[in-house]
Amino acid sequence: MYNFKDVERHAREKSVQNDPKKKLFSFLEGPPTANAPPGLHHLEVRTFKDIICKFKFMNGFSVPRKGGWDCHGLPVEVQVEKKLKLDSKKDVEKYGVDKFIKQCREDVFSNIKEWNESTEELNYLIDLEKPYATLENDYIESVWWSLKELYKKGLLYEGYKVVPFCTRCGTPLSSHEVAQGYKDVKEESVYIAFKIKNKKGEYILAWTTTPWTLPGNVGLAVNPKVDYVKVQLDDGDSIILGKEKLNLIKGKYKVVEKFKGKDLVGIEYEPLYDIPETQNENSHKIIPADFVTTEDGTGVVHTAVMYGEDDYNLGKEVGLPEVHTVGQDGKFLDIAPEFLRGRYVKEAEKDIKEDLKKRHLLFKVEKIEHAYPHCWRCDTPLLYYGINSWFIKVSSIRGKIVEANKKINWYPSHIKEGRFGKWLEGAKDWSLSRFKFWGTPLPIWKNVSNPDDILAIGSRDELEKLSGKKLKDFHKPEIDKIKIVKNGKTYERVKDVIDCWYDSGSSSFAQFHYPFENKNDFEKRFPYDFISEAIDQTRGWFYTLHVLGVALFDKPAYKNVICAGHVVDEKGEKMSKTKGNMIKPREIIDSAGVDAVRLQFCTSDAGNQKRFSYDLMKEQVLGFLNVMYNLNNYYKQLESSEKQKLNIEDKWILSKLNSLIKEVTEDLDNFELNKPYEKISNFVGNDFSRGYIKMTRDRENIKEIVGEVLEKISLLLAPFAPHISEYVYENFSEKTIHLSSWPKADVKKINVKIEKDFEILSNIIESGLAERDKIQIGLKWPLKNATIIGGEYNFSKEIIELIKSQLNVKNIEFRESHANKFSPSVELDTNLTPELEAEGYAREMSRMIQAFRKNLGLNKKDEIETFIITDDEFAKILKTQENFIMDRTNSKRIKFVTTAEKENFKNTTDFKVKDKRGKIGIITTGK
Repeated sequence: MYNFKDVERHAREKSVQNDPKKKLFSFLEGPPTANAPPGLHHLEVRTFKDIICKFKFMNGFSVPRKGGWDCHGLPVEVQVEKKLKLDSKKDVEKYGVDKFIKQCREDVFSNIKEWNESTEELNYLIDLEKPYATLENDYIESVWWSLKELYKKGLLYEGYKVVPFCTRCGTPLSSHEVAQGYKDVKEESVYIAFKIKNKKGEYILAWTTTPWTLPGNVGLAVNPKVDYVKVQLDDGDSIILGKEKLNLIKGKYKVVEKFKGKDLVGIEYEPLYDIPETQNENSHKIIPADFVTTEDGTGVVHTAVMYGEDDYNLGKEVGLPEVHTVGQDGKFLDIAPEFLRGRYVKEAEKDIKEDLKKRHLLFKVEKIEHAYPHCWRCDTPLLYYGINSWFIKVSSIRGKIVEANKKINWYPSHIKEGRFGKWLEGAKDWSLSRFKFWGTPLPIWKNVSNPDDILAIGSRDELEKLSGKKLKDFHKPEIDKIKIVKNGKTYERVKDVIDCWYDSGSSSFAQFHYPFENKNDFEKRFPYDFISEAIDQTRGWFYTLHVLGVALFDKPAYKNVICAGHVVDEKGEKMSKTKGNMIKPREIIDSAGVDAVRLQFCTSDAGNQKRFSYDLMKEQVLGFLNVMYNLNNYYKQLESSEKQKLNIEDKWILSKLNSLIKEVTEDLDNFELNKPYEKISNFVGNDFSRGYIKMTRDRENIKEIVGEVLEKISLLLAPFAPHISEYVYENFSEKTIHLSSWPKADVKKINVKIEKDFEILSNIIESGLAERDKIQIGLKWPLKNATIIGGEYNFSKEIIELIKSQLNVKNIEFRESHANKFSPSVELDTNLTPELEAEGYAREMSRMIQAFRKNLGLNKKDEIETFIITDDEFAKILKTQENFIMDRTNSKRIKFVTTAEKENFKNTTDFKVKDKRGKIGIITTGK
């Protein structure tokens, strides 16, 4: 008995392992984090990966597919913090770092069962038995090797910079992480009047969207080339601002002086708050800066050195104090004004504005809506914050990563020069340090007496030799206990762990424990032939893979990538719990099935947003699956017959089939996913089901053709819809479809002329049937003549006979019309002669007898005796078509019984054809 799970397990074991005898198609799985169940968006990209990998395997490639798990970093830590009800880094330290790390390790795989079950249910063929995991010592050792390589190349360095900082998580973040967490927020920006020193009633106007940084102000920047003005206000005070920003001033004013920005440089102003630590001989003066514009604000930029990248660089250049007024927890330090100390910056902004208002320094408050960065894991608003940290010098290889991107095929193609290309052009140095606990430790040991004396460790063996200690676990806290004593000097590890995106970006080599093992395996697969994830990974995994590929190996990490659009609801809106429009995979699979879910992802371009709902699936894919199911049943009912000469319609459907195989193969070779499905669906629904099957409904010798088409279609469909394809393929092979070969197009069977003729034929039939509907004469009723108005059609006799058969007319005439050349119309002779009408009645009666036979459970070969109980007039009409009815219904004989006669039949049914009524009686006589 067929057991799908056994078959699937066998297919997985056979297809996901490397076969050195075959040509290699290398695939790299992006590692998800298994501490939450898979969502619909995971199913989308897994479907895309599975389609391409199955396609390549069926084409004779070895396609090793190793699963992987991302185990470190904020995604894990934040979730554990929530479970333990820990609200900050300090809470974690109070709870106990050792216990917290132990909990993280346990939590990493808390949803592994759901992931594995989802993988199997989706029929995503990937190796779940031996996946790579970023927490394994061997994996971390490979990461350490890579970091030492970067250090040797001068690409890993320590520096003091202003970086995005999450105050809740207590750690800096990288620019690619920040890019994933922007939110549109409404806030108040402020215009502050800074009082010019020793000038009564004179002020300079600056603008900021972050009022919390004002206590840390140390300078005001102007553009030396920009025009500025001093204006006198109604109250007698004067104010300086950019000439183009005079619209900010309401009421009457008078321009009393004009000057360039360079003329303002050096003017001193009074600090907003008396904080000695923020003051030196260079502070609280107007300073020149080319980055200042009059596009926003006033043309004067408030500068708080520790809280802006441009501010910090400018401050270093002119010697401004580098002093924090805010701690890493986002709360004001004790050097801040008393009313702010210990308060969270965002909560304190209201009081800062109120204080400045009381002192007549708050010129204006303006509501703005802008995109503000939030932590991608805990959703806390980020601060730009000056810290000492470790960085990867991406800026020095920016040209290389841009050039390497030109070698990658992106699907959709606009990502290459657009979203990804533009991101590479502006790539910043990678903020690598994380001041956290659960992650790959940074392998840097520093001399406790001389912080410039550094050891970068690249392997377990190196560390054990230098320290004299065996290393059981690379993680904190054990790793922090290991000290190195060399030449009388003691070295301790820098306490940072690294960005978990570096972990996943190392998967190309670290999954092999490269370069310590499996060197050949890695070198054969790198760069990888194919990867796929969602569009947000242009700022995540796609980016980190690419940077490390170029930095370490001087080549891109992958050759082809499908960048999937996000899954949204049926209205095109982002799914969220708050909107109540989330679709859980379990619910949609239970209501529509795995095949339907997979196919729905293929109904539009891979890079487009995927509108998703059960109603859309009913509209776009469930009908197709139903047609496939019905075709399979139809095939099983057909009787085998001797091979006969091919009719024109047979040649046409085989030509269309082989054209389809050719096109679908080309599309998948080009990593197109929606086009092949659309073509398969159109062929099955229109050409095969509504075309060929309908044309051949009265033929007895089509099983071989129908079987050939169904077998090839099931193979084409296998990567897309694994279950219905397997179900159909059982008719043709005992081997699972996923271990079978991809069909090859037989170009000898492709006949472009026949395909074009049938395209016109299809239009003619459609037009003729529409005309029948219009005149309300059903297809069962033969007509004398049809006139086809259109172009000059060189149809063969076979096609003309087919048109006559499909329109049920006795004769065809053609009339040329340039207006109808490409869309022929049909005129029908509606005059029904008694002979034509008798044939129509016979067709209707045959259909009803056949339906009755089916209800009685009879097979086609079962002979019957048919009794038609009706009046004399109708019996007389039917007798002229007696042989036709007998032939159509496999009746040994037909007996007409008048309503006056009394006969009892076990099997009877009523009939009504137009105004004719009566009963049908059937007696079975055997075969």
